[in-house]
Amino acid sequence: MKNSMKKLYAFICIVLLLSSCDKFLDINENPNFPTDVSDELLLTSSIAAVTNVYAADWGVIGSFWSQHWAQNNTSSQYKIYESYSLSSNSNAIEASYRAMYVDGLSDNEIFLKKVEANQNWGAYLIGAIIKAYGFQYLVDLYGNVPYSEAFLGSEKLNPVIDKGDKIYASIYTLLKTALSKDVSHFVTENYALNDIIFHGNIDDWAAFGQSLRLRILLRQFDANTSFATTEITKLLADMEAESIYLLDKDASVSNFEDTDSKSNPLYESDQRQLNTTNNLKACATLISYLQANNDTRIASLFRPVGGRYYGLIPGSYEVPSVEFEAPTLIASPILTPTMPVHWMTYAESELLIAEAYLRLGKVAQAKEHYENGVTASFERMGNEIGDLLTGAYAFPESDFNTQLKAIIMQKWVDAADGGRGIESHIERVRTGYPEESAISNQIEVGYILPNNYIPGTLIYSKKGMTGGILPRRFPYPDSEMNFNSNAAEYKALADADVILQKVWWKK
Repeated sequence: MKNSMKKLYAFICIVLLLSSCDKFLDINENPNFPTDVSDELLLTSSIAAVTNVYAADWGVIGSFWSQHWAQNNTSSQYKIYESYSLSSNSNAIEASYRAMYVDGLSDNEIFLKKVEANQNWGAYLIGAIIKAYGFQYLVDLYGNVPYSEAFLGSEKLNPVIDKGDKIYASIYTLLKTALSKDVSHFVTENYALNDIIFHGNIDDWAAFGQSLRLRILLRQFDANTSFATTEITKLLADMEAESIYLLDKDASVSNFEDTDSKSNPLYESDQRQLNTTNNLKACATLISYLQANNDTRIASLFRPVGGRYYGLIPGSYEVPSVEFEAPTLIASPILTPTMPVHWMTYAESELLIAEAYLRLGKVAQAKEHYENGVTASFERMGNEIGDLLTGAYAFPESDFNTQLKAIIMQKWVDAADGGRGIESHIERVRTGYPEESAISNQIEVGYILPNNYIPGTLIYSKKGMTGGILPRRFPYPDSEMNFNSNAAEYKALADADVILQKVWWKK
Protein backbone atom coordinates (compact mmCIF):
# COMPACT_ATOMS: atom_id res chain seq x y z
CA MET A 1 0.00 0.00 0.00
CA LYS A 2 1.41 3.40 -0.96
CA ASN A 3 2.09 5.87 1.81
CA SER A 4 -0.68 8.24 0.67
CA MET A 5 -3.21 5.42 0.81
CA LYS A 6 -2.00 4.40 4.26
CA LYS A 7 -2.52 7.97 5.45
CA LEU A 8 -6.03 8.06 4.02
CA TYR A 9 -6.97 4.72 5.55
CA ALA A 10 -5.62 5.73 8.95
CA PHE A 11 -7.48 9.02 8.81
CA ILE A 12 -10.73 7.28 7.95
CA CYS A 13 -10.25 4.92 10.92
CA ILE A 14 -9.81 7.86 13.27
CA VAL A 15 -12.85 9.70 11.94
CA LEU A 16 -15.13 6.67 12.14
CA LEU A 17 -14.02 5.69 15.61
CA LEU A 18 -14.11 9.15 17.09
CA SER A 19 -17.53 9.94 15.64
CA SER A 20 -19.38 6.90 17.02
CA CYS A 21 -18.87 4.41 19.81
CA ASP A 22 -22.45 3.21 19.99
CA LYS A 23 -22.61 0.14 17.76
CA PHE A 24 -23.82 -3.11 19.27
CA LEU A 25 -21.38 -5.97 18.89
CA ASP A 26 -20.45 -9.01 20.92
CA ILE A 27 -17.55 -7.90 23.11
CA ASN A 28 -16.05 -11.36 22.79
CA GLU A 29 -14.23 -11.04 19.48
CA ASN A 30 -11.54 -13.61 18.85
CA PRO A 31 -8.08 -12.12 18.23
CA ASN A 32 -6.79 -15.53 17.14
CA PHE A 33 -8.79 -15.13 13.94
CA PRO A 34 -8.38 -11.48 12.98
CA THR A 35 -9.39 -9.90 9.72
CA ASP A 36 -6.40 -9.08 7.55
CA VAL A 37 -5.70 -5.58 8.82
CA SER A 38 -2.17 -4.27 9.25
CA ASP A 39 -0.99 -3.93 12.82
CA GLU A 40 -0.34 -0.20 12.31
CA LEU A 41 -4.00 0.46 11.49
CA LEU A 42 -5.15 -1.67 14.39
CA LEU A 43 -3.00 0.49 16.63
CA THR A 44 -4.67 3.66 15.36
CA SER A 45 -8.17 2.30 15.79
CA SER A 46 -7.58 1.00 19.31
CA ILE A 47 -6.01 4.26 20.54
CA ALA A 48 -8.81 6.28 18.93
CA ALA A 49 -11.55 4.15 20.51
CA VAL A 50 -10.05 4.22 23.99
CA THR A 51 -9.62 7.98 23.65
CA ASN A 52 -13.24 8.40 22.63
CA VAL A 53 -14.62 6.51 25.64
CA TYR A 54 -12.19 8.08 28.10
CA ALA A 55 -12.96 11.65 26.99
CA ALA A 56 -16.52 11.74 25.70
CA ASP A 57 -18.22 9.38 28.15
CA TRP A 58 -16.20 8.76 31.28
CA GLY A 59 -14.71 12.24 31.18
CA VAL A 60 -18.06 13.97 31.50
CA ILE A 61 -19.33 11.72 34.29
CA GLY A 62 -16.04 12.05 36.16
CA SER A 63 -16.02 15.81 35.84
CA PHE A 64 -19.47 15.98 37.43
CA TRP A 65 -18.59 13.53 40.18
CA SER A 66 -15.31 15.35 40.83
CA GLN A 67 -17.32 18.60 40.98
CA HIS A 68 -15.33 20.34 38.31
CA TRP A 69 -18.54 20.95 36.37
CA ALA A 70 -22.26 21.36 37.08
CA GLN A 71 -25.47 21.08 35.08
CA ASN A 72 -26.83 24.35 33.69
CA ASN A 73 -30.24 25.30 35.11
CA THR A 74 -31.76 26.10 31.71
CA SER A 75 -30.99 22.71 30.12
CA SER A 76 -31.08 19.09 31.23
CA GLN A 77 -28.55 16.95 29.37
CA TYR A 78 -26.59 15.66 32.37
CA LYS A 79 -29.05 15.62 35.26
CA ILE A 80 -28.55 11.90 35.85
CA TYR A 81 -24.85 12.48 36.45
CA GLU A 82 -25.36 15.20 39.02
CA SER A 83 -28.14 13.31 40.79
CA TYR A 84 -26.04 10.11 40.93
CA SER A 85 -28.90 8.22 39.27
CA LEU A 86 -27.01 6.34 36.58
CA SER A 87 -28.59 3.03 35.63
CA SER A 88 -27.21 -0.11 34.04
CA ASN A 89 -28.80 0.82 30.69
CA SER A 90 -27.68 4.47 30.69
CA ASN A 91 -25.99 5.11 27.36
CA ALA A 92 -22.79 6.40 28.94
CA ILE A 93 -22.56 3.20 31.01
CA GLU A 94 -23.74 0.61 28.51
CA ALA A 95 -22.34 2.01 25.26
CA SER A 96 -19.00 3.07 26.69
CA TYR A 97 -18.45 -0.37 28.23
CA ARG A 98 -19.11 -2.09 24.92
CA ALA A 99 -17.05 0.44 22.99
CA MET A 100 -14.06 0.01 25.29
CA TYR A 101 -14.11 -3.73 24.68
CA VAL A 102 -15.24 -3.92 21.04
CA ASP A 103 -13.67 -0.87 19.44
CA GLY A 104 -10.68 -0.42 21.71
CA LEU A 105 -9.39 -3.43 23.61
CA SER A 106 -10.48 -6.05 21.07
CA ASP A 107 -8.58 -4.32 18.25
CA ASN A 108 -5.66 -3.92 20.61
CA GLU A 109 -5.77 -7.64 21.45
CA ILE A 110 -5.52 -8.49 17.75
CA PHE A 111 -2.63 -6.02 17.50
CA LEU A 112 -0.89 -7.68 20.45
CA LYS A 113 -1.26 -11.15 18.94
CA LYS A 114 0.14 -10.03 15.61
CA VAL A 115 3.20 -8.24 16.96
CA GLU A 116 3.92 -10.93 19.56
CA ALA A 117 3.94 -13.56 16.84
CA ASN A 118 6.47 -11.44 14.95
CA GLN A 119 8.52 -10.80 18.10
CA ASN A 120 8.07 -7.09 17.46
CA TRP A 121 8.69 -6.23 21.10
CA GLY A 122 8.48 -2.46 20.74
CA ALA A 123 4.99 -2.71 19.28
CA TYR A 124 4.19 -5.33 21.91
CA LEU A 125 5.11 -2.82 24.62
CA ILE A 126 2.71 -0.28 23.12
CA GLY A 127 -0.12 -2.82 23.01
CA ALA A 128 0.57 -3.98 26.56
CA ILE A 129 0.35 -0.40 27.84
CA ILE A 130 -2.95 0.19 26.04
CA LYS A 131 -4.37 -3.05 27.47
CA ALA A 132 -3.24 -2.24 31.01
CA TYR A 133 -4.57 1.30 30.72
CA GLY A 134 -8.00 0.20 29.50
CA PHE A 135 -8.47 -2.62 31.98
CA GLN A 136 -7.30 -0.54 34.93
CA TYR A 137 -10.17 1.87 34.23
CA LEU A 138 -12.67 -0.93 33.63
CA VAL A 139 -11.86 -2.40 37.04
CA ASP A 140 -11.82 0.98 38.78
CA LEU A 141 -15.20 1.93 37.34
CA TYR A 142 -17.14 -1.32 36.86
CA GLY A 143 -15.53 -3.67 39.38
CA ASN A 144 -15.14 -7.31 38.31
CA VAL A 145 -15.14 -7.67 34.53
CA PRO A 146 -14.22 -10.25 31.86
CA TYR A 147 -10.45 -10.38 31.32
CA SER A 148 -8.93 -13.84 30.97
CA GLU A 149 -11.68 -15.02 28.59
CA ALA A 150 -12.77 -11.66 27.24
CA PHE A 151 -11.65 -12.08 23.64
CA LEU A 152 -12.26 -15.76 22.86
CA GLY A 153 -15.28 -15.14 20.62
CA SER A 154 -17.51 -18.15 19.94
CA GLU A 155 -15.17 -20.31 22.00
CA LYS A 156 -16.43 -18.55 25.12
CA LEU A 157 -19.75 -16.79 24.70
CA ASN A 158 -20.08 -16.54 28.48
CA PRO A 159 -16.63 -15.39 29.63
CA VAL A 160 -15.76 -15.69 33.28
CA ILE A 161 -16.03 -12.48 35.31
CA ASP A 162 -12.55 -12.02 36.76
CA LYS A 163 -12.01 -10.45 40.17
CA GLY A 164 -10.57 -6.95 40.16
CA ASP A 165 -7.49 -7.86 42.18
CA LYS A 166 -6.67 -10.69 39.77
CA ILE A 167 -6.98 -8.35 36.80
CA TYR A 168 -4.71 -5.82 38.48
CA ALA A 169 -2.12 -8.55 39.09
CA SER A 170 -2.36 -9.64 35.45
CA ILE A 171 -2.00 -6.19 33.90
CA TYR A 172 0.89 -5.39 36.23
CA THR A 173 2.70 -8.57 35.19
CA LEU A 174 1.92 -7.76 31.56
CA LEU A 175 3.44 -4.31 31.94
CA LYS A 176 6.58 -5.54 33.67
CA THR A 177 7.08 -8.27 31.09
CA ALA A 178 6.62 -5.88 28.17
CA LEU A 179 8.92 -3.29 29.74
CA SER A 180 11.65 -5.94 30.12
CA LYS A 181 11.71 -6.83 26.42
CA ASP A 182 14.50 -5.83 24.04
CA VAL A 183 12.97 -3.06 21.92
CA SER A 184 16.19 -2.04 20.19
CA HIS A 185 14.97 -3.41 16.85
CA PHE A 186 11.74 -1.42 16.88
CA VAL A 187 11.32 0.55 13.63
CA THR A 188 9.90 3.94 14.58
CA GLU A 189 9.13 4.89 11.00
CA ASN A 190 6.64 2.04 10.65
CA TYR A 191 4.46 3.54 13.38
CA ALA A 192 5.14 7.28 13.19
CA LEU A 193 1.88 7.96 11.34
CA ASN A 194 -0.39 5.48 13.08
CA ASP A 195 0.77 6.00 16.66
CA ILE A 196 -1.33 9.06 17.46
CA ILE A 197 0.13 9.48 20.95
CA PHE A 198 3.93 9.35 20.66
CA HIS A 199 4.35 8.94 16.89
CA GLY A 200 6.45 5.83 17.20
CA ASN A 201 8.85 7.06 19.90
CA ILE A 202 9.33 3.86 21.87
CA ASP A 203 11.29 5.61 24.64
CA ASP A 204 8.27 7.78 25.35
CA TRP A 205 6.04 4.71 25.44
CA ALA A 206 8.39 3.01 27.89
CA ALA A 207 8.33 6.09 30.14
CA PHE A 208 4.53 6.12 29.99
CA GLY A 209 4.50 2.43 30.86
CA GLN A 210 6.60 3.05 33.97
CA SER A 211 4.33 5.91 35.06
CA LEU A 212 1.27 3.72 34.51
CA ARG A 213 2.97 0.97 36.46
CA LEU A 214 3.42 3.38 39.37
CA ARG A 215 -0.22 4.47 39.20
CA ILE A 216 -1.37 0.82 39.37
CA LEU A 217 0.83 0.25 42.41
CA LEU A 218 -0.43 3.33 44.24
CA ARG A 219 -4.07 2.50 43.51
CA GLN A 220 -3.71 -0.75 45.44
CA PHE A 221 -1.35 0.49 48.14
CA ASP A 222 -3.81 0.21 51.03
CA ALA A 223 -5.19 -3.17 49.94
CA ASN A 224 -1.87 -4.76 48.99
CA THR A 225 0.63 -2.77 51.03
CA SER A 226 3.56 -5.19 51.21
CA PHE A 227 3.59 -5.91 47.47
CA ALA A 228 3.09 -2.26 46.54
CA THR A 229 5.82 -1.06 48.89
CA THR A 230 8.33 -3.58 47.55
CA GLU A 231 7.57 -2.78 43.92
CA ILE A 232 7.51 0.99 44.43
CA THR A 233 10.86 0.82 46.22
CA LYS A 234 12.37 -1.04 43.26
CA LEU A 235 10.80 1.28 40.71
CA LEU A 236 12.06 4.45 42.42
CA ALA A 237 15.53 2.95 42.88
CA ASP A 238 15.67 2.15 39.17
CA MET A 239 14.50 5.67 38.37
CA GLU A 240 17.19 7.18 40.57
CA ALA A 241 19.81 4.97 38.92
CA GLU A 242 18.48 6.12 35.52
CA SER A 243 17.94 2.56 34.37
CA ILE A 244 14.30 3.49 33.75
CA TYR A 245 12.54 6.78 33.06
CA LEU A 246 9.05 8.05 33.81
CA LEU A 247 7.07 10.55 31.75
CA ASP A 248 8.71 13.87 31.04
CA LYS A 249 5.93 14.96 28.66
CA ASP A 250 2.18 14.54 28.31
CA ALA A 251 0.82 11.30 26.86
CA SER A 252 -1.80 12.86 24.61
CA VAL A 253 -3.85 12.48 21.44
CA SER A 254 -3.85 15.82 19.64
CA ASN A 255 -4.58 15.25 15.95
CA PHE A 256 -8.02 16.88 16.02
CA GLU A 257 -9.55 19.33 13.56
CA ASP A 258 -12.30 21.91 13.89
CA THR A 259 -14.56 19.90 11.61
CA ASP A 260 -17.61 17.74 12.12
CA SER A 261 -16.64 14.28 13.48
CA LYS A 262 -12.93 15.12 13.51
CA SER A 263 -12.72 17.26 16.63
CA ASN A 264 -11.89 16.43 20.23
CA PRO A 265 -14.46 13.75 21.21
CA LEU A 266 -15.60 15.62 24.32
CA TYR A 267 -16.18 18.81 22.35
CA GLU A 268 -17.76 16.80 19.54
CA SER A 269 -20.27 14.99 21.75
CA ASP A 270 -21.14 17.82 24.11
CA GLN A 271 -21.13 20.89 21.90
CA ARG A 272 -21.03 20.14 18.19
CA GLN A 273 -23.48 17.21 18.18
CA LEU A 274 -25.80 18.73 20.78
CA ASN A 275 -25.49 22.12 19.08
CA THR A 276 -25.17 24.04 22.33
CA THR A 277 -22.52 25.44 24.62
CA ASN A 278 -24.85 25.73 27.60
CA ASN A 279 -25.03 22.27 29.15
CA LEU A 280 -21.82 22.45 31.16
CA LYS A 281 -21.17 25.08 33.80
CA ALA A 282 -18.46 25.58 36.38
CA CYS A 283 -19.05 23.94 39.75
CA ALA A 284 -18.85 26.11 42.84
CA THR A 285 -16.65 23.51 44.54
CA LEU A 286 -13.66 23.89 42.23
CA ILE A 287 -14.25 27.60 41.59
CA SER A 288 -14.18 28.30 45.32
CA TYR A 289 -10.87 26.46 45.72
CA LEU A 290 -9.18 28.23 42.82
CA GLN A 291 -10.36 31.64 44.00
CA ALA A 292 -9.44 31.04 47.63
CA ASN A 293 -5.87 30.24 46.55
CA ASN A 294 -5.56 32.94 43.86
CA ASP A 295 -4.89 30.16 41.38
CA THR A 296 -4.36 31.65 37.90
CA ARG A 297 -5.31 28.35 36.23
CA ILE A 298 -8.91 29.45 36.65
CA ALA A 299 -8.52 31.54 33.49
CA SER A 300 -7.46 28.50 31.44
CA LEU A 301 -10.14 26.22 32.87
CA PHE A 302 -13.19 28.48 32.76
CA ARG A 303 -14.68 31.27 30.68
CA PRO A 304 -16.01 34.02 33.00
CA VAL A 305 -19.23 35.98 32.56
CA GLY A 306 -18.83 39.71 32.91
CA GLY A 307 -15.32 39.17 34.23
CA ARG A 308 -16.60 37.12 37.19
CA TYR A 309 -16.21 33.45 37.99
CA TYR A 310 -19.33 32.04 39.59
CA GLY A 311 -19.93 28.31 39.90
CA LEU A 312 -23.16 26.38 40.45
CA ILE A 313 -23.74 24.40 43.62
CA PRO A 314 -24.22 20.71 42.67
CA GLY A 315 -27.88 19.88 42.12
CA SER A 316 -28.99 23.42 41.27
CA TYR A 317 -30.21 22.49 37.81
CA GLU A 318 -33.89 23.00 38.68
CA VAL A 319 -33.54 26.54 40.00
CA PRO A 320 -36.17 28.50 38.02
CA SER A 321 -34.72 30.66 35.29
CA VAL A 322 -36.67 33.62 36.70
CA GLU A 323 -34.20 33.55 39.62
CA PHE A 324 -31.17 33.46 37.34
CA GLU A 325 -30.13 32.00 34.02
CA ALA A 326 -26.82 30.20 34.36
CA PRO A 327 -25.58 31.14 30.85
CA THR A 328 -25.79 34.81 31.77
CA LEU A 329 -24.12 34.44 35.16
CA ILE A 330 -22.13 31.20 35.67
CA ALA A 331 -18.69 30.53 34.19
CA SER A 332 -18.31 27.74 31.62
CA PRO A 333 -15.52 25.18 31.16
CA ILE A 334 -13.27 26.00 28.24
CA LEU A 335 -13.62 23.27 25.63
CA THR A 336 -12.22 23.63 22.12
CA PRO A 337 -12.45 21.37 19.05
CA THR A 338 -8.70 20.87 18.80
CA MET A 339 -7.74 20.54 22.46
CA PRO A 340 -5.75 17.37 23.20
CA VAL A 341 -6.99 14.39 25.17
CA HIS A 342 -4.42 13.60 27.85
CA TRP A 343 -4.15 9.91 28.72
CA MET A 344 -1.74 11.02 31.42
CA THR A 345 -0.05 14.36 31.97
CA TYR A 346 3.54 14.96 32.94
CA ALA A 347 2.13 16.79 35.97
CA GLU A 348 0.21 13.70 37.06
CA SER A 349 3.29 11.52 36.65
CA GLU A 350 5.32 13.83 38.88
CA LEU A 351 2.56 13.88 41.49
CA LEU A 352 2.47 10.07 41.40
CA ILE A 353 6.19 10.04 42.11
CA ALA A 354 5.64 12.54 44.93
CA GLU A 355 3.05 10.27 46.56
CA ALA A 356 5.28 7.24 46.10
CA TYR A 357 8.18 8.91 47.90
CA LEU A 358 5.84 10.14 50.61
CA ARG A 359 4.57 6.60 51.26
CA LEU A 360 8.17 5.47 51.65
CA GLY A 361 8.80 8.23 54.19
CA LYS A 362 11.10 10.25 51.90
CA VAL A 363 9.56 13.67 52.39
CA ALA A 364 12.30 15.75 50.73
CA GLN A 365 11.95 13.81 47.47
CA ALA A 366 8.17 13.95 47.76
CA LYS A 367 8.34 17.73 48.02
CA GLU A 368 10.64 17.99 45.01
CA HIS A 369 8.35 16.02 42.73
CA TYR A 370 5.24 17.69 44.14
CA GLU A 371 6.68 21.06 43.14
CA ASN A 372 7.66 19.66 39.73
CA GLY A 373 4.11 18.44 39.22
CA VAL A 374 2.39 21.65 40.25
CA THR A 375 4.76 23.70 38.11
CA ALA A 376 4.19 21.42 35.11
CA SER A 377 0.42 21.81 35.50
CA PHE A 378 0.67 25.60 35.43
CA GLU A 379 3.04 25.53 32.48
CA ARG A 380 0.84 23.20 30.43
CA MET A 381 -2.17 25.46 30.97
CA GLY A 382 -0.11 28.56 30.21
CA ASN A 383 -0.45 30.27 33.58
CA GLU A 384 1.99 31.96 35.92
CA ILE A 385 2.52 30.11 39.19
CA GLY A 386 3.94 33.15 41.00
CA ASP A 387 4.79 32.48 44.64
CA LEU A 388 2.14 29.80 45.19
CA LEU A 389 4.73 27.12 45.96
CA THR A 390 5.91 29.17 48.92
CA GLY A 391 2.42 30.35 49.76
CA ALA A 392 -0.97 28.68 49.34
CA TYR A 393 0.47 25.60 47.63
CA ALA A 394 3.61 25.19 49.72
CA PHE A 395 4.27 21.54 50.49
CA PRO A 396 3.19 21.02 54.12
CA GLU A 397 5.85 20.32 56.72
CA SER A 398 3.38 18.59 59.03
CA ASP A 399 1.90 15.09 59.01
CA PHE A 400 1.52 12.46 56.29
CA ASN A 401 -2.21 13.05 55.73
CA THR A 402 -1.78 16.78 55.19
CA GLN A 403 1.03 16.12 52.73
CA LEU A 404 -0.97 13.47 50.88
CA LYS A 405 -3.92 15.85 50.71
CA ALA A 406 -1.73 18.52 49.10
CA ILE A 407 -0.63 16.08 46.39
CA ILE A 408 -4.11 14.75 45.62
CA MET A 409 -5.70 18.20 45.61
CA GLN A 410 -3.23 19.23 42.91
CA LYS A 411 -4.14 16.13 40.90
CA TRP A 412 -7.76 17.18 41.29
CA VAL A 413 -7.11 20.62 39.83
CA ASP A 414 -4.86 19.30 37.06
CA ALA A 415 -7.54 16.80 35.99
CA ALA A 416 -10.01 19.63 35.42
CA ASP A 417 -8.05 20.55 32.29
CA GLY A 418 -9.58 18.76 29.32
CA GLY A 419 -12.31 16.96 31.24
CA ARG A 420 -10.23 14.27 32.94
CA GLY A 421 -12.39 14.24 36.03
CA ILE A 422 -12.75 10.47 35.95
CA GLU A 423 -9.17 10.17 37.19
CA SER A 424 -9.67 12.60 40.07
CA HIS A 425 -12.96 10.87 40.94
CA ILE A 426 -11.14 7.54 41.30
CA GLU A 427 -8.43 9.21 43.36
CA ARG A 428 -11.07 10.74 45.64
CA VAL A 429 -12.57 7.30 46.20
CA ARG A 430 -9.10 5.94 46.94
CA THR A 431 -7.74 8.68 49.21
CA GLY A 432 -10.72 10.65 50.50
CA TYR A 433 -9.44 13.89 48.90
CA PRO A 434 -11.01 16.29 48.19
CA GLU A 435 -12.79 15.85 51.48
CA GLU A 436 -16.55 16.05 51.82
CA SER A 437 -18.12 19.19 53.23
CA ALA A 438 -19.48 18.85 56.76
CA ILE A 439 -22.25 21.32 55.96
CA SER A 440 -23.71 19.96 52.70
CA ASN A 441 -27.20 19.91 54.19
CA GLN A 442 -26.90 23.60 55.11
CA ILE A 443 -26.01 24.73 51.60
CA GLU A 444 -28.86 26.01 49.44
CA VAL A 445 -29.21 25.57 45.69
CA GLY A 446 -27.84 28.32 43.49
CA TYR A 447 -24.34 29.77 43.44
CA ILE A 448 -23.89 31.50 46.79
CA LEU A 449 -21.82 29.52 49.29
CA PRO A 450 -22.17 30.19 53.04
CA ASN A 451 -19.29 31.78 54.92
CA ASN A 452 -18.58 28.63 56.92
CA TYR A 453 -18.07 26.53 53.78
CA ILE A 454 -14.48 25.30 53.34
CA PRO A 455 -13.43 25.99 49.72
CA GLY A 456 -12.83 22.85 47.68
CA THR A 457 -14.78 20.45 49.90
CA LEU A 458 -17.26 18.31 47.99
CA ILE A 459 -20.93 19.16 48.37
CA TYR A 460 -23.43 16.32 48.19
CA SER A 461 -25.73 17.17 45.31
CA LYS A 462 -28.99 18.85 46.27
CA LYS A 463 -30.64 16.33 43.92
CA GLY A 464 -28.57 13.34 45.02
CA MET A 465 -30.31 9.95 44.98
CA THR A 466 -27.82 7.94 47.04
CA GLY A 467 -28.80 8.83 50.59
CA GLY A 468 -26.08 11.38 51.25
CA ILE A 469 -23.20 9.12 50.10
CA LEU A 470 -21.10 10.23 47.14
CA PRO A 471 -20.94 7.65 44.31
CA ARG A 472 -17.96 5.33 44.10
CA ARG A 473 -18.32 3.37 40.86
CA PHE A 474 -20.57 2.69 37.88
CA PRO A 475 -23.48 0.26 37.80
CA TYR A 476 -22.82 -2.95 35.90
CA PRO A 477 -23.89 -2.67 32.23
CA ASP A 478 -27.00 -4.35 30.88
CA SER A 479 -25.22 -6.07 28.01
CA GLU A 480 -23.04 -8.09 30.37
CA MET A 481 -25.87 -8.97 32.74
CA ASN A 482 -28.27 -9.94 29.95
CA PHE A 483 -25.93 -11.89 27.68
CA ASN A 484 -23.34 -13.40 30.01
CA SER A 485 -24.66 -16.04 32.39
CA ASN A 486 -21.57 -15.57 34.58
CA ALA A 487 -22.79 -12.07 35.45
CA ALA A 488 -26.11 -13.28 36.88
CA GLU A 489 -25.16 -12.30 40.42
CA TYR A 490 -25.21 -8.63 39.49
CA LYS A 491 -28.86 -8.74 38.47
CA ALA A 492 -29.89 -9.09 42.10
CA LEU A 493 -28.39 -5.70 42.99
CA ALA A 494 -30.13 -2.39 42.48
CA ASP A 495 -28.12 0.14 40.46
CA ALA A 496 -28.27 2.63 43.33
CA ASP A 497 -26.63 0.05 45.60
CA VAL A 498 -23.96 -0.92 43.08
CA ILE A 499 -22.91 2.74 42.71
CA LEU A 500 -22.01 2.77 46.40
CA GLN A 501 -20.04 -0.49 46.41
CA LYS A 502 -16.31 -0.32 47.04
CA VAL A 503 -13.89 -1.45 44.37
CA TRP A 504 -11.42 -4.14 45.38
CA TRP A 505 -8.57 -1.82 46.37
CA LYS A 506 -10.68 0.30 48.73
CA LYS A 507 -10.77 -1.10 52.26
